[in-house]
Amino acid sequence: MDSAVLTAAYEGFAMVFSWPYIVYPLAGTLLAMIFSASPGLNSSSLMALAIPLTYPWEPLPVVLIFGAFLGGATFMGSITAILFNIPGKASNSVTLLDGYPLTQQGKAKTAIGAAAAASALGSTIGIIMLIVLIPFMREAAIALGPPEYLMLAIWGLTTLAALCGNSMIKGLAAAGLGLQLAFIGYDPRTAEPRFAAGIDYLGDGLSLVPVLLGLFALAEVIDLIVSKRITLSGKRTASELHGSVSEGIRSVFSHFFLFLRSSAIGTVIGAIPGIGSSVAGFIAYGHASQTARDNANFGHGDIRGVIAPEAANDAKDGGALIPTLALGIPGGSGTAIFLGVMMLHGLVPGREMLTGNLSLVFALLWSLFLSNWLTSLLGLSLVSPMARLSTIRTGRILPLILVLAAVGAIQYRGMVADLLCAVIFGVLGFLMKRYGWPRIPLVIAFTLAPLFEYNLHLTLQLQELGRIEFLSRPVVLILLALTGLNLALPPFLGRLRAIRSVSR
Repeated sequence: MDSAVLTAAYEGFAMVFSWPYIVYPLAGTLLAMIFSASPGLNSSSLMALAIPLTYPWEPLPVVLIFGAFLGGATFMGSITAILFNIPGKASNSVTLLDGYPLTQQGKAKTAIGAAAAASALGSTIGIIMLIVLIPFMREAAIALGPPEYLMLAIWGLTTLAALCGNSMIKGLAAAGLGLQLAFIGYDPRTAEPRFAAGIDYLGDGLSLVPVLLGLFALAEVIDLIVSKRITLSGKRTASELHGSVSEGIRSVFSHFFLFLRSSAIGTVIGAIPGIGSSVAGFIAYGHASQTARDNANFGHGDIRGVIAPEAANDAKDGGALIPTLALGIPGGSGTAIFLGVMMLHGLVPGREMLTGNLSLVFALLWSLFLSNWLTSLLGLSLVSPMARLSTIRTGRILPLILVLAAVGAIQYRGMVADLLCAVIFGVLGFLMKRYGWPRIPLVIAFTLAPLFEYNLHLTLQLQELGRIEFLSRPVVLILLALTGLNLALPPFLGRLRAIRSVSR
């Protein structure tokens, strides 16, 4: 490894863990946790509010506190996803698929413990991989184009085969509905509205957050009311809850290779500019289900469905900073705000940022690393009181869930119509749950469809113009091989399980 990179990594570490600079990531983490745990607020809101306050500061304190803002909110959003089926931010939406079913089984402590361990360790893996990959990331990011993005989306979509539950027809139909819903809005080629039925709200397409809040949070509220369940977990006292924090932490090491693969997926996808924040978690979740010998429990409370997305999400946060710093291309709202802050303080992304200011880059990464660990450790200390929320009577907890869901739906884009959208999808989610239709394929297809469609059109146009040769690109061939493996693996594992059951 380049000695200059190691030297910069050490200098960045010394900057973060020295007095008084250590105060900035600590304060930033606590503020991010408070904001992300409050209805209607998130880390992006906090970053926007902090811009005028930090304008007179020197670059180093700014980098440290904004790095903490980026990392401090991720795990807190996972807690609300696990306990209430409400993701704190879009990237936490994958965790609720198995996290909330674990809460319903009285295993909230186990789920939160696994999420905390996977988050902290995932950020560590992300930092280690970035130290190794930084010398190559600028060239690698420039080399990726529409064909690679297209194959990445197709690779993610092929994981749907393992997530269709007992009925392949229902699963594929749900995925088809997800694709159709994602195509509502303006056509990326012609800018003409499609499938909008003349409704202005649909002109910009459906937003992921109200769709998720409806399909899961509001659908669960309706189910709780209809089923007349006494508490979220079905348990009346804390003594009846199963699982423990230590069991959740041990589960990460029990599935350590899955954790490593998911962290790698998160780092790589996070480093690809322009990819949505939810893609890494969904692809890691699909990979976990695809490679599991027994995947029937995914979506019903499988701890691997918590470990994989949590590891990918926190590894992704570090990776997403590389295209921001190397190319000036943010991967989401948080990195977009940070890019603006960086420019305000005279830090221009590009080659100079990754050479002359490399120690400052590492200070940012170490601040992100410290923030993720601190958030997870503080979250673990609050596990017991938070888990008791699942034993509160539904009549008392439902108003809180409804308020959180309503505020989350409206706050995301500031549109009251998003609340109506969430209610409609709440009814749809309830009906799907009641009649055995899987919701996970719908969500994954909805998430990956924009990435697929946009890059499909670009790839076809470039191919027609003779600007690219699709099958001559190494990354495309690698992703094609992974796609073929995704398609071949479920039938193979199915036959293997059948052989084992017969032999028993």
